[in-house]
Amino acid sequence: MDTVDVDMTQLHSKFIKLLNPKDTICDFGCGSGRDSKFFISQGYTVMSIDGSPEMVSLAQNYLNEPVLCMKFNELNFINKFDAMWACSSLLHVPKANLPEIIDRIVISLKNNAVIYTSFKEGKAEREENGRVFSDFTQDELLSFVSGFDSLKPIELWTSPDVRSSKKSTTWLNVLLRVTKKYSRGEI
Repeated sequence: MDTVDVDMTQLHSKFIKLLNPKDTICDFGCGSGRDSKFFISQGYTVMSIDGSPEMVSLAQNYLNEPVLCMKFNELNFINKFDAMWACSSLLHVPKANLPEIIDRIVISLKNNAVIYTSFKEGKAEREENGRVFSDFTQDELLSFVSGFDSLKPIELWTSPDVRSSKKSTTWLNVLLRVTKKYSRGEI
């Protein structure tokens, strides 16, 4: 894994400054477990989730903790988490399916919760090596987020890829606040 040892300090610090001590974080699409490990070390309660059985196994070995194997469209918690960390994971959801996944995320979060997610900057929706990639421009991402009454953007910014092999990639990072709760029946 080329992501386990990358420096995520800037992203982590922006996220945790919006949290309260001992908040519960869902690391949704946890991959190797890198971010879960950091949040646990900071005293947060973390539920690590990934849709790939192979990644779940790697993350469990790395964290020495259970990791839940669950696809994005299987998320079924209600008011459970204070924050959602979805770093470089929701970009693997086709754009047509993203509204349903965002609704599932919002339902899983408590009111006033924080969401962090990131996408590669661009206009493409493509498949590479059997994986979907949904890229966004800044304007497109803001327009997409504004379609949800339950979300308020906190900050949107770009950053270079922290992996040395991918320096030409620009990431769109977004922090969101859950501002209105609704029940599954309203979706």
